[in-house]
Amino acid sequence: MFSRKDKILVAVSGGKDSMALWYILVKLGYNADGLFIKLGHDYQVNHTYEKIKKLAKELERPLVIEDATKYLYGLSTFEAARILKRPTCSFCGIVKRYLMNKAAVENGYDALVTGHNLDDEAAVLFGNILHWHTGYITRSYPVLEKTHEKFVKKAKPLVLNYEEHIKLYAEKRGIGFLPTACPFSIGATSKVYKNVIHQLENEQKGIILSFYLGYLREKEKIFKIEENTPELHSCEVCGYPTTAKVCSFCRIREKLKSKIEKQQIEKSNT
Repeated sequence: MFSRKDKILVAVSGGKDSMALWYILVKLGYNADGLFIKLGHDYQVNHTYEKIKKLAKELERPLVIEDATKYLYGLSTFEAARILKRPTCSFCGIVKRYLMNKAAVENGYDALVTGHNLDDEAAVLFGNILHWHTGYITRSYPVLEKTHEKFVKKAKPLVLNYEEHIKLYAEKRGIGFLPTACPFSIGATSKVYKNVIHQLENEQKGIILSFYLGYLREKEKIFKIEENTPELHSCEVCGYPTTAKVCSFCRIREKLKSKIEKQQIEKSNT
């Protein structure tokens, strides 16, 4: 995935997985800094920020900050998603993926790593197989190499670790993480798939790991036809990689700007 010579950026959300990952990499001698994306300015965001700053101080590592509201005209991702009438989780995902990559590229990092665990990856894989989203299946591999000058290498070092084991590790190490998941993830389809694979795990111990290891082993044979990745272009607005003329992040920013302006005109006319 990367070496100790690489400059690594860890996307830290305040949850057990990303906090534990940053802690582990630093303790193992990797050159790993943290990245926190502020998705708003409410109590929960500020509380999370304080926890991450505390860990950064303990690890004696820099913390890179990206404020999403600066790109969303002062709005939080929840507020922006509501104006655009889009599901909060999918909208937030677009914003975070863009800003994570942007922060890694502009600060000269060799790799961007996230704390996705075995349960996360198996649930996503399970859902994609149910719907035969073969394109997503091939791109779910735990390492995505750099394919564009402004597209940094991505890696998921904890994909073979069960969620409960990571939580236990974080507790034993005294890592102060947020005890609850994002409130907007409640009712998400991924939660349904995760519940199903957990039921299977209760009946057949080790089935989640076996399922995911099978994917890693057989992916190239089974889904080889899908290996031709779409050609990446530079976005005409921001210059970051996209398969279209304008990237999805810039498109939603333009739509959001139009919606805000329309609301302001309507308000001034009443």
